[in-house]
Amino acid sequence: MAGISATRTLKVLQRLEDTAGVSVPLTITMATMMLRLGDQQQYTALMERHAEMLLVYGFIEEPRLLLYVGAGSKNDQVRPTALARQLANSQPGLLVAAMVALHENSKVQLEQADHTFKELDRENSLQVDFWEAMLMASSQDAVIQELLFRLASVYIDRLTNTNNDVASKHKSLKSAEDLINSCSHCGSLYPWLTVLNPAQTSSFQHQEALLKLQSLLCGPSLSVGTILPLMELLSEETLWGFSLHLLCATRRGQYDSSMEKLLDRCPQAIIAYANHHLQDKHMALWWQKLLPELCDRTRAAADSSVLLSALNETLVVIAMETSPAEFLELMPDDGTASYFLPHLLACSQRHLLT
Repeated sequence: MAGISATRTLKVLQRLEDTAGVSVPLTITMATMMLRLGDQQQYTALMERHAEMLLVYGFIEEPRLLLYVGAGSKNDQVRPTALARQLANSQPGLLVAAMVALHENSKVQLEQADHTFKELDRENSLQVDFWEAMLMASSQDAVIQELLFRLASVYIDRLTNTNNDVASKHKSLKSAEDLINSCSHCGSLYPWLTVLNPAQTSSFQHQEALLKLQSLLCGPSLSVGTILPLMELLSEETLWGFSLHLLCATRRGQYDSSMEKLLDRCPQAIIAYANHHLQDKHMALWWQKLLPELCDRTRAAADSSVLLSALNETLVVIAMETSPAEFLELMPDDGTASYFLPHLLACSQRHLLT
């Protein structure tokens, strides 16, 4: 539509609407003409005629309202229209929803959508919004795995690039909470993470990137092995960095070493960790690994209040899961057995009742 008269086209479109009735693609086309004429008020009025979802259906019916094949482009490389550029500035949520719908209806390929967003936004923030929306909508496993890797890479980059002031100019369309609540590939954060997560980091964007990456690692879909080389960029010196490495180790089934590291860095979180992960086939680690670790560390610690509390809660669990004979075998012979006797009594009483 670049070489036609916007004024003449509008007259034709208005006559068509008068005779054929209102349609969403027709309304969007008229809005595009108003945009070319610089009539922002009429453009807005036309776009507000229909709900956002109806506009999305309109773009599915006529993708050329958003995209066109660039002159001399290779491999059918698409480019954004003037309307797409307008939406990127004024209604980014509508643009992202429309591009997701076009992809899911086989109207545009993922690479073409990526190229479009790169043209629209040099900071790539809209592109990340698109990936997050695609992750929520796509049912294609290959696409999902690609998106998971891309998003994890972005979040890691945002966490390591501490001097990135650009990110603050754009607020993501989906918050970490939105993704956790609405995306099946983003899991609820494990309870022990609340102990490790800082109440406030250097910026809101940093906090969001941390929570989003943690939710991917707590989810069922991300293959941890694919991002391990990227994880090397993250230091374990901070508690939040340590939490990410601990998540990866836990996802790989390294419970023994994870508990040792957690007891070294943040023993306050050990019971929450054990309650969440040491279940079913891993239940025996309560007495095979955690109990001996706590006993040894409690003896050696100058201030053992946190460790004693964790030891007490560990013994409560063991008393529920073992027989009195098994519990007796776990009791130490170093003169501290009296500390275990109340729990042995509870174990015996439970055994008698059952």
